[in-house]
Amino acid sequence: WSFKPVRPILKFALSIAFTSSVWVLVTQTDKLVLSSILSLSDYGVYTLAVLVSSGIMIIGSPISTVLMPRMAHLYASGQKVEVIALYKSSTQLVSVIAGAAAITLILCAHELLTVWTGDVENTKKAAPILQLYAIGNGLLAIGAFPYYLQYARGELFYHLLGNALMVVLIIPCIILAAKSYGGIGAGVVWCAMNAIYLFCWVAYVHIKLVPGVHIRWLAGDVLRIIVPALFAGILVAYLFPPSTDAIMNFVKIFSVGCAALVTAVLASPFVRAIISTKMIGVKA
Repeated sequence: WSFKPVRPILKFALSIAFTSSVWVLVTQTDKLVLSSILSLSDYGVYTLAVLVSSGIMIIGSPISTVLMPRMAHLYASGQKVEVIALYKSSTQLVSVIAGAAAITLILCAHELLTVWTGDVENTKKAAPILQLYAIGNGLLAIGAFPYYLQYARGELFYHLLGNALMVVLIIPCIILAAKSYGGIGAGVVWCAMNAIYLFCWVAYVHIKLVPGVHIRWLAGDVLRIIVPALFAGILVAYLFPPSTDAIMNFVKIFSVGCAALVTAVLASPFVRAIISTKMIGVKA
Protein backbone atom coordinates (compact mmCIF):
# COMPACT_ATOMS: atom_id res chain seq x y z
CA TRP A 1 0.00 0.00 0.00
CA SER A 2 1.41 3.36 -1.03
CA PHE A 3 0.20 6.96 -1.42
CA LYS A 4 3.00 7.72 -3.87
CA PRO A 5 0.94 7.20 -7.07
CA VAL A 6 -1.87 9.50 -5.88
CA ARG A 7 0.19 12.06 -3.93
CA PRO A 8 0.53 14.53 -6.88
CA ILE A 9 -3.25 14.81 -7.26
CA LEU A 10 -4.26 14.21 -3.64
CA LYS A 11 -4.73 17.90 -2.82
CA PHE A 12 -6.84 18.43 -5.93
CA ALA A 13 -8.95 15.33 -5.24
CA LEU A 14 -9.54 16.28 -1.61
CA SER A 15 -10.57 19.79 -2.69
CA ILE A 16 -13.18 18.32 -5.04
CA ALA A 17 -14.40 15.96 -2.31
CA PHE A 18 -14.73 18.82 0.17
CA THR A 19 -16.53 21.17 -2.19
CA SER A 20 -18.88 18.37 -3.26
CA SER A 21 -19.75 17.78 0.39
CA VAL A 22 -20.26 21.50 0.92
CA TRP A 23 -22.48 21.65 -2.15
CA VAL A 24 -24.72 18.92 -0.73
CA LEU A 25 -24.89 20.81 2.57
CA VAL A 26 -25.76 24.12 0.89
CA THR A 27 -28.43 22.69 -1.41
CA GLN A 28 -30.10 20.50 1.23
CA THR A 29 -30.06 22.80 4.27
CA ASP A 30 -33.25 24.60 3.25
CA LYS A 31 -35.09 21.30 2.87
CA LEU A 32 -33.84 20.06 6.24
CA VAL A 33 -34.93 23.24 7.99
CA LEU A 34 -38.30 23.52 6.26
CA SER A 35 -39.15 19.86 6.85
CA SER A 36 -39.15 20.60 10.58
CA ILE A 37 -41.16 23.84 10.53
CA LEU A 38 -43.70 23.39 7.72
CA SER A 39 -46.76 21.18 7.70
CA LEU A 40 -46.53 18.13 5.45
CA SER A 41 -48.82 19.69 2.83
CA ASP A 42 -46.88 22.99 2.74
CA TYR A 43 -43.58 21.12 2.56
CA GLY A 44 -44.97 19.15 -0.39
CA VAL A 45 -45.78 22.42 -2.15
CA TYR A 46 -42.26 23.71 -1.48
CA THR A 47 -40.66 20.48 -2.74
CA LEU A 48 -42.71 20.67 -5.93
CA ALA A 49 -41.44 24.17 -6.68
CA VAL A 50 -37.81 23.26 -5.97
CA LEU A 51 -38.09 20.10 -8.08
CA VAL A 52 -39.34 22.01 -11.13
CA SER A 53 -36.66 24.70 -10.78
CA SER A 54 -33.92 22.06 -10.63
CA GLY A 55 -34.57 21.41 -14.31
CA ILE A 56 -32.42 24.48 -15.06
CA MET A 57 -29.36 22.82 -13.53
CA ILE A 58 -30.12 19.51 -15.26
CA ILE A 59 -30.08 21.31 -18.62
CA GLY A 60 -26.64 22.82 -17.97
CA SER A 61 -25.07 19.67 -16.54
CA PRO A 62 -24.22 17.87 -19.85
CA ILE A 63 -22.42 20.98 -21.10
CA SER A 64 -20.17 21.12 -18.04
CA THR A 65 -19.44 17.39 -18.36
CA VAL A 66 -18.04 17.95 -21.84
CA LEU A 67 -16.48 21.34 -21.11
CA MET A 68 -14.21 20.54 -18.15
CA PRO A 69 -12.01 17.82 -19.72
CA ARG A 70 -11.75 19.83 -22.94
CA MET A 71 -10.61 22.94 -21.08
CA ALA A 72 -8.18 20.89 -18.99
CA HIS A 73 -6.66 19.43 -22.19
CA LEU A 74 -6.26 22.86 -23.78
CA TYR A 75 -4.70 24.35 -20.64
CA ALA A 76 -2.28 21.41 -20.26
CA SER A 77 -1.28 21.93 -23.91
CA GLY A 78 -0.46 25.56 -23.23
CA GLN A 79 -3.33 26.85 -25.40
CA LYS A 80 -4.49 29.50 -22.95
CA VAL A 81 -6.08 31.74 -25.57
CA GLU A 82 -8.17 28.80 -26.76
CA VAL A 83 -9.17 28.08 -23.15
CA ILE A 84 -10.63 31.58 -22.75
CA ALA A 85 -12.34 31.37 -26.14
CA LEU A 86 -13.96 28.06 -25.16
CA TYR A 87 -14.84 29.49 -21.76
CA LYS A 88 -16.66 32.45 -23.32
CA SER A 89 -18.43 30.46 -26.03
CA SER A 90 -19.61 27.85 -23.52
CA THR A 91 -20.94 30.62 -21.30
CA GLN A 92 -22.99 31.86 -24.24
CA LEU A 93 -24.35 28.37 -24.86
CA VAL A 94 -25.44 27.94 -21.24
CA SER A 95 -26.85 31.47 -21.18
CA VAL A 96 -29.00 30.59 -24.18
CA ILE A 97 -30.28 27.22 -22.95
CA ALA A 98 -30.43 27.63 -19.17
CA GLY A 99 -31.34 31.30 -19.52
CA ALA A 100 -34.35 30.57 -21.74
CA ALA A 101 -35.47 27.81 -19.36
CA ALA A 102 -35.15 30.09 -16.31
CA ILE A 103 -37.03 32.92 -18.03
CA THR A 104 -39.85 30.55 -18.99
CA LEU A 105 -40.17 29.26 -15.42
CA ILE A 106 -40.10 32.77 -13.99
CA LEU A 107 -42.75 34.15 -16.33
CA CYS A 108 -44.95 31.05 -16.53
CA ALA A 109 -44.58 29.54 -13.07
CA HIS A 110 -48.30 29.71 -12.33
CA GLU A 111 -49.35 28.31 -15.71
CA LEU A 112 -46.78 25.50 -15.64
CA LEU A 113 -47.79 24.30 -12.18
CA THR A 114 -51.47 24.57 -13.07
CA VAL A 115 -51.02 22.45 -16.19
CA TRP A 116 -48.87 19.92 -14.34
CA THR A 117 -50.83 19.52 -11.13
CA GLY A 118 -54.31 20.83 -11.90
CA ASP A 119 -54.39 22.14 -8.33
CA VAL A 120 -55.11 25.87 -8.40
CA GLU A 121 -54.83 26.35 -4.62
CA ASN A 122 -51.41 24.76 -4.24
CA THR A 123 -50.23 26.43 -7.43
CA LYS A 124 -50.80 29.84 -5.83
CA LYS A 125 -48.50 28.82 -2.96
CA ALA A 126 -45.83 27.13 -5.08
CA ALA A 127 -45.54 29.61 -7.97
CA PRO A 128 -43.70 32.40 -6.04
CA ILE A 129 -41.27 29.84 -4.62
CA LEU A 130 -40.67 28.41 -8.10
CA GLN A 131 -39.95 31.89 -9.48
CA LEU A 132 -37.38 32.62 -6.76
CA TYR A 133 -35.60 29.29 -7.17
CA ALA A 134 -35.67 29.64 -10.96
CA ILE A 135 -33.87 32.98 -10.65
CA GLY A 136 -31.39 31.49 -8.16
CA ASN A 137 -30.68 28.42 -10.29
CA GLY A 138 -30.32 30.53 -13.42
CA LEU A 139 -27.71 32.66 -11.64
CA LEU A 140 -26.03 29.52 -10.32
CA ALA A 141 -25.76 27.98 -13.80
CA ILE A 142 -23.73 31.01 -14.91
CA GLY A 143 -21.88 31.46 -11.62
CA ALA A 144 -20.51 27.91 -11.88
CA PHE A 145 -18.21 28.80 -14.79
CA PRO A 146 -15.21 30.00 -12.75
CA TYR A 147 -15.13 26.50 -11.23
CA TYR A 148 -14.64 25.02 -14.72
CA LEU A 149 -11.76 27.43 -15.28
CA GLN A 150 -10.14 26.48 -11.97
CA TYR A 151 -10.69 22.78 -12.69
CA ALA A 152 -8.82 23.15 -15.99
CA ARG A 153 -5.91 24.80 -14.17
CA GLY A 154 -5.91 22.16 -11.43
CA GLU A 155 -6.18 24.86 -8.77
CA LEU A 156 -9.36 24.97 -6.69
CA PHE A 157 -8.33 27.37 -3.93
CA TYR A 158 -10.80 30.12 -4.87
CA HIS A 159 -13.59 27.62 -5.42
CA LEU A 160 -12.83 26.10 -2.03
CA LEU A 161 -12.80 29.51 -0.34
CA GLY A 162 -15.97 30.62 -2.12
CA ASN A 163 -17.86 27.51 -1.05
CA ALA A 164 -16.69 27.90 2.54
CA LEU A 165 -17.89 31.51 2.60
CA MET A 166 -21.19 30.44 1.05
CA VAL A 167 -21.77 27.89 3.81
CA VAL A 168 -20.97 30.43 6.52
CA LEU A 169 -23.46 32.90 5.06
CA ILE A 170 -26.25 30.86 3.53
CA ILE A 171 -26.99 28.31 6.26
CA PRO A 172 -27.82 30.76 9.11
CA CYS A 173 -29.66 33.03 6.65
CA ILE A 174 -31.81 30.17 5.37
CA ILE A 175 -32.59 29.03 8.91
CA LEU A 176 -33.70 32.53 9.98
CA ALA A 177 -35.62 33.26 6.77
CA ALA A 178 -37.30 29.85 6.61
CA LYS A 179 -38.46 30.03 10.23
CA SER A 180 -39.99 33.46 9.66
CA TYR A 181 -41.26 33.24 6.08
CA GLY A 182 -41.25 29.55 5.13
CA GLY A 183 -40.49 28.55 1.55
CA ILE A 184 -40.64 32.14 0.30
CA GLY A 185 -37.94 33.16 2.78
CA ALA A 186 -35.69 30.27 1.76
CA GLY A 187 -36.23 31.19 -1.90
CA VAL A 188 -35.27 34.82 -1.31
CA VAL A 189 -32.06 33.77 0.45
CA TRP A 190 -31.20 31.28 -2.32
CA CYS A 191 -31.78 33.92 -4.98
CA ALA A 192 -29.85 36.66 -3.13
CA MET A 193 -26.86 34.47 -2.30
CA ASN A 194 -26.45 33.30 -5.88
CA ALA A 195 -26.72 36.88 -7.11
CA ILE A 196 -24.00 37.97 -4.68
CA TYR A 197 -21.86 35.00 -5.70
CA LEU A 198 -22.17 35.78 -9.42
CA PHE A 199 -21.74 39.55 -9.32
CA CYS A 200 -19.18 39.75 -6.50
CA TRP A 201 -17.26 36.51 -5.96
CA VAL A 202 -17.08 35.53 -9.64
CA ALA A 203 -15.74 39.00 -10.42
CA TYR A 204 -13.04 38.55 -7.76
CA VAL A 205 -12.04 35.13 -9.10
CA HIS A 206 -11.82 36.46 -12.66
CA ILE A 207 -9.62 39.34 -11.52
CA LYS A 208 -7.28 36.88 -9.82
CA LEU A 209 -7.13 34.27 -12.60
CA VAL A 210 -7.86 36.08 -15.87
CA PRO A 211 -7.57 39.86 -15.36
CA GLY A 212 -9.52 41.95 -17.84
CA VAL A 213 -11.97 39.22 -18.80
CA HIS A 214 -14.80 39.70 -16.31
CA ILE A 215 -16.60 42.74 -17.74
CA ARG A 216 -16.39 41.41 -21.29
CA TRP A 217 -17.55 37.98 -20.10
CA LEU A 218 -20.47 39.29 -18.04
CA ALA A 219 -21.63 41.91 -20.54
CA GLY A 220 -20.80 40.13 -23.79
CA ASP A 221 -21.49 36.49 -22.97
CA VAL A 222 -24.25 36.69 -20.36
CA LEU A 223 -26.20 39.96 -20.20
CA ARG A 224 -26.32 40.57 -23.96
CA ILE A 225 -28.16 37.23 -24.22
CA ILE A 226 -30.27 37.15 -21.06
CA VAL A 227 -31.60 40.73 -21.16
CA PRO A 228 -33.12 40.63 -24.69
CA ALA A 229 -34.51 37.14 -24.05
CA LEU A 230 -36.13 38.36 -20.83
CA PHE A 231 -37.76 41.32 -22.55
CA ALA A 232 -39.01 39.10 -25.38
CA GLY A 233 -40.47 36.66 -22.85
CA ILE A 234 -42.18 39.47 -20.91
CA LEU A 235 -43.66 40.89 -24.11
CA VAL A 236 -45.11 37.55 -25.21
CA ALA A 237 -46.36 36.71 -21.69
CA TYR A 238 -48.14 40.08 -21.57
CA LEU A 239 -50.18 39.09 -24.63
CA PHE A 240 -51.85 36.23 -22.74
CA PRO A 241 -54.56 37.09 -20.18
CA PRO A 242 -54.81 34.99 -16.99
CA SER A 243 -56.60 31.72 -17.71
CA THR A 244 -57.51 28.46 -16.03
CA ASP A 245 -57.76 26.65 -19.37
CA ALA A 246 -55.02 24.02 -19.64
CA ILE A 247 -54.62 24.42 -23.42
CA MET A 248 -54.26 28.21 -23.22
CA ASN A 249 -51.75 27.86 -20.40
CA PHE A 250 -49.75 25.35 -22.42
CA VAL A 251 -49.79 27.68 -25.44
CA LYS A 252 -48.52 30.53 -23.24
CA ILE A 253 -45.70 28.41 -21.80
CA PHE A 254 -44.68 27.24 -25.27
CA SER A 255 -44.86 30.75 -26.75
CA VAL A 256 -42.87 32.39 -23.98
CA GLY A 257 -40.27 29.61 -24.09
CA CYS A 258 -39.88 29.88 -27.86
CA ALA A 259 -39.66 33.67 -27.74
CA ALA A 260 -36.97 33.57 -25.03
CA LEU A 261 -35.00 30.83 -26.76
CA VAL A 262 -35.11 32.34 -30.26
CA THR A 263 -34.17 35.78 -28.96
CA ALA A 264 -31.31 34.30 -26.91
CA VAL A 265 -30.02 32.42 -29.95
CA LEU A 266 -30.13 35.57 -32.10
CA ALA A 267 -28.34 37.53 -29.36
CA SER A 268 -25.49 35.00 -29.07
CA PRO A 269 -22.78 35.34 -31.73
CA PHE A 270 -21.42 31.88 -30.95
CA VAL A 271 -24.73 29.98 -31.13
CA ARG A 272 -25.83 32.00 -34.14
CA ALA A 273 -22.60 31.09 -35.93
CA ILE A 274 -23.08 27.38 -35.16
CA ILE A 275 -26.60 27.42 -36.59
CA SER A 276 -25.46 29.31 -39.68
CA THR A 277 -22.66 26.81 -40.28
CA LYS A 278 -25.06 23.88 -39.90
CA MET A 279 -27.54 25.44 -42.31
CA ILE A 280 -24.83 26.10 -44.89
CA GLY A 281 -23.66 22.49 -44.51
CA VAL A 282 -27.20 21.16 -45.06
CA LYS A 283 -27.66 23.30 -48.19
CA ALA A 284 -24.30 22.14 -49.55
